[in-house]
Amino acid sequence: MILIDMMDGVMKMFEIDPALLDEIAQGEVQAIREGLADPEMRKDPRFLDRVRKFLKDNDLIVSPRTKGVADIQQQIERQHIPIFDDVKDGVDIDRLN
Repeated sequence: MILIDMMDGVMKMFEIDPALLDEIAQGEVQAIREGLADPEMRKDPRFLDRVRKFLKDNDLIVSPRTKGVADIQQQIERQHIPIFDDVKDGVDIDRLN
């Protein structure tokens, strides 16, 4: 693979070994998999943002057919989501009580 670097307005071309790129990509995927397996990391919004960015940057699409997505949807459906229908005039979030 040939990369073009345009830093400082000067075009530089250099070649990177495809095997090295594959190794880097595999390491990145492995790091994401390890993070998703860690109970603390998988709840960290910064980590999840990086995962979403990785998926987006690599044109990876998650669909309902993707393994695990149906399980997530079932978990969401089982959770109680409160409905605040007793609030008529809204809530002043700047006021404590």
